[in-house]
Amino acid sequence: MTIAMEPAAHNAAGDTRTANADRREPCERIASAARAPSRRGQRTSSSDGKNTIGAGLSLPDAACVCYSLPREHHGQHTIEDENVLDRISVLKDETPVSAFSDGGGRLHIALLFPSEYHIGMANLAVHALYRQLNSIDEVSCERVFFPPLEGDANGPLISLETGTPLGGFDAVAVSSSYELDWLRLPAALVAGGVPALAAERGERAPVVLAGGPAITSNPEPLAEIADALFIGEAEEALPALTEALGQEDREDVLDALADVPSVYVPTRPPDEPVRRALVEDLDAFPTHSEILTPHSEFANVFLIETGRGCPRSCSFCLARQIYHPARARSLNTLLPQIELGLSLTDRIGLVGAAVADHPRVVELASAVADRGGRVSLSSLRIERVTPELLAPLVAGGQRSITLAPEAASPDVAETLGKTIEPEAMAAALASAEGAGIRAVKLYYIVGVPGETDEQAVDIARQVAGLERDFPRLRFTVSVSPLTPKPHTELARAGVPDPKVVRKRLRAIGATLRHDTRAKPRLGSARWAAVQTILSRGGRELTGLLLEGNDAGAGELLSSLAGRGLAMQDYLGPQASE
Repeated sequence: MTIAMEPAAHNAAGDTRTANADRREPCERIASAARAPSRRGQRTSSSDGKNTIGAGLSLPDAACVCYSLPREHHGQHTIEDENVLDRISVLKDETPVSAFSDGGGRLHIALLFPSEYHIGMANLAVHALYRQLNSIDEVSCERVFFPPLEGDANGPLISLETGTPLGGFDAVAVSSSYELDWLRLPAALVAGGVPALAAERGERAPVVLAGGPAITSNPEPLAEIADALFIGEAEEALPALTEALGQEDREDVLDALADVPSVYVPTRPPDEPVRRALVEDLDAFPTHSEILTPHSEFANVFLIETGRGCPRSCSFCLARQIYHPARARSLNTLLPQIELGLSLTDRIGLVGAAVADHPRVVELASAVADRGGRVSLSSLRIERVTPELLAPLVAGGQRSITLAPEAASPDVAETLGKTIEPEAMAAALASAEGAGIRAVKLYYIVGVPGETDEQAVDIARQVAGLERDFPRLRFTVSVSPLTPKPHTELARAGVPDPKVVRKRLRAIGATLRHDTRAKPRLGSARWAAVQTILSRGGRELTGLLLEGNDAGAGELLSSLAGRGLAMQDYLGPQASE
């Protein structure tokens, strides 16, 4: 099956490449930093300051990169809260933003997010899809999270709103940001009474429709699990999707879905490349929090998506490709959302792949501060850190910012397509220090093609120099392995063996602990390898997904050989088509 990055709804000049997602014909790869929440002790949480927000809606998800809001916006939530929560207590604590359907719609859809409640409720796609689906007269939509809340873990997987088992719905819409979420999907379906494999679902089983940025880039690993997969941004397609899902017979549903542009139905192979859906007018679809909860990664923060895509040219950026062209929402659309949010809470989070590149970002931040609110941005461009932008952030109590230099070595930075001049970094940190910022989180990438061990440790040396120059700032350093993905410049690049990446991570961590006061946050080399395999693989990985929920990264990597697969075939340089 081929995917065309040229959107069905928008002819992007120069963006005419196609990708084959079948493992037997390697596709063009999108490269991305492995900032997805890693599993078994590596999943992001407020306890370590690494948090994810979906920003940019695909079906049914929004996140294409991992964003962090400053810790001031994390509230008092910790993962341990879920140990004493069940759906009744969680619903009692939620504050709805919009009036939703009473559940009387003819078509009952479960919106399944294959991760914990506190992560899913920090994902704007969950909010946007929940509102949009429930705004359709014939539809009632309920949320399902997996793993479930601890208080609901002793029975079948059920919906939050009515406690309906997953198998009791007409359709399951899977919202997935990252490949590692896929490892939970089969177990989630089985826990809800739905067969994990599409071929084993009978007439009465719900139709499973999945989407999100990782699926947009390579849907083929889920081709035997999902009945249908959506490629691109879903807002404009939702009426057609729900009409198709409302057909009486299962085969009629699949036939109707196959006729919807940007839908891939594996049992009905398309004659032409499936083109990604694109929303040209983002203002027509405001995307913001629909439910406030103290149990989210960002407790009672009203999140607003300011735009989609990225105008920069980083060679590893997933957002730049699957949300091309970059689009910014207008001030006229965003200001009313700020007003709405401030009527419910004093915390506003502006999120997106390129928030600081919004042409009116200073006005947006000032609008929150001027109304007595506290504003945070998901991340800041180093060259856009100015006193004018920092002033409203600090006025609202923010004392930390997130920057992403990505590399310390000039050669590595050139490979990543993200060269930051030392003068620009110094100017940004000087502005931050002068404005009253006290903590800075820095993101770096390791395991880049051509990188040496010494160049990896340059990350720690750079941080040591920054500490000397800016002693009043406290640094947290997040270092994540590169995971190449379809459709960009690093698409076919080889990445080092996990043992090499782990060695570099340990060297960076040891140098940081010895030479700096910085707090290191190091990603998992093994989980990055698993993610790379999933991002480059195809249907031959179905068995890996079926066992993925209870397996560690090492177990999954070891099991490849038993399936006649070689890890190096996925991690090494990929052949051209």
